[in-house]
Amino acid sequence: MIVELITTGSELLLGRVLNTHSQWIGRRMADLGMPLSHHVTVPDTAEAICGAVSAALSRSDLVITTGGLGPTSDDITRERIAGLLGTRLVFHPEVEASIRAFFESRQRPMPDKTRVEAWVPEGATYFLNQHGTAPGLAFDLSPNPFRPGGGRSGLILLPGPPRELHPMFDEQVRPWI
Repeated sequence: MIVELITTGSELLLGRVLNTHSQWIGRRMADLGMPLSHHVTVPDTAEAICGAVSAALSRSDLVITTGGLGPTSDDITRERIAGLLGTRLVFHPEVEASIRAFFESRQRPMPDKTRVEAWVPEGATYFLNQHGTAPGLAFDLSPNPFRPGGGRSGLILLPGPPRELHPMFDEQVRPWI
């Protein structure tokens, strides 16, 4: 199985944040008997994200991305991947309720801007975030429109903060894989 990891975030390329995802996810995937074949880090730009994902999907059975799913202006992964896959974003009340519960458990009001995280690409499986707000997303691409001859590929989008990514991967993504 060919597995690729794409870590997104200009802060990673500028050296402001240590990129620990390749080691952590690499170890988890190797433990599953699916070691990473390729890893790339890209900035928070539509061209870089879409280019890396389409290239990875053209040659891989599974592509995992990290980062870019939050509510800030540089969090564009969800929207851009939906566009790349030719699908629209659909509002999911269950995701919004999960986000609202996260803030209520901290006795804080939910900022309006976080509501954008409840918009999920049509056809995606979502993983509720028990340690943050942005849900993870997974796509079963069959046929894979980026791969010569079609075939089947998985695409998983994970939030960037390790405290959110780690439990989501272990508890929800592993069973999906």
